[in-house]
Amino acid sequence: MSDVDQDELISILNKKWGVRPCPMCGEGQWIVSNKVFELREFNEGNLIVGGGPITPVITITCGNCGNTIMVNPMAIGLIKK
Repeated sequence: MSDVDQDELISILNKKWGVRPCPMCGEGQWIVSNKVFELREFNEGNLIVGGGPITPVITITCGNCGNTIMVNPMAIGLIKK
């Protein structure tokens, strides 16, 4: 699963965040991705086959300065474990 329901995601974020400005520039124009990305444990550039913790994240980017926030979709109930 790499796509999420963007309308549902925005609804969840509005309930949890409300209207918040970017902490870097103070603007409030956010770009919400509908893709789920993976954060992997750092292994000094070595390839680890079949292992290591992976954290799913969705990126939310300030349209003004590019500051990017990552939200765990499992933690907010968007996807199930």
